[in-house]
Amino acid sequence: REWIKQTDRVVCVSKRQAEIVADQIPELKDKIKVIYNPTLPEILNIEPRKEPDDTPTFLYVGGDSYVKGFHILLRALKEIGKQGVKAKFILTNFYSRRSLKVLKALNVKYENLEIDVKGRVKYEELLNLHREAWGLVFPSIWEEPLPYAIIQSALMGTIPIAMNVGGVPEILSKTPAEEFLIKDFSPISLAKKLQVLTMLSKAEIMKIGSALSRRVRKLDNSSKIATLMLE
Repeated sequence: REWIKQTDRVVCVSKRQAEIVADQIPELKDKIKVIYNPTLPEILNIEPRKEPDDTPTFLYVGGDSYVKGFHILLRALKEIGKQGVKAKFILTNFYSRRSLKVLKALNVKYENLEIDVKGRVKYEELLNLHREAWGLVFPSIWEEPLPYAIIQSALMGTIPIAMNVGGVPEILSKTPAEEFLIKDFSPISLAKKLQVLTMLSKAEIMKIGSALSRRVRKLDNSSKIATLMLE
């Protein structure tokens, strides 16, 4: 804390991160500068090619991490399973044996749900999964300053269904995806948002995804970050 207080400038990647830093170390308030840094070179040079699956398809990339909201996802899956909502869920990243067992049980119990656990995948495969996905399920419960999973999703035209925490609302504000933000940590709320998305047409999915991609590309500061930091 004492070392940080001696700095001339503190650069934060989102307004929310700046608020948290200023709250914890008030002495830094006048030294903080917000510079968005959503640079993802591999995607910024790629034009999104969406080919939404006929079945409403959702991508989840958080693994079975508690802070990534895996426990919320599980309860939401049970809820839409009981409601008979037809949907496909593709899960990437790491899952313990116990988590895999729970997911398998849900897959067997609810015929309307298809749960495909891919585990860890290569970057190129993840981009391909985005092409068929209608939405990204992002129930993370911690204050991520500027989550790349959301930026990546928006750039690829995949609609994020996310908690209204951290830098997420800053990325999605003033876009059609803003209505899919969840303002509590309720699995029921997540299930409702998932259901709403399944009721859209593929044309509507493409339209929202296109607006998202344009929005995030405008946040890119890669060509002027050095200049902004030295101002």
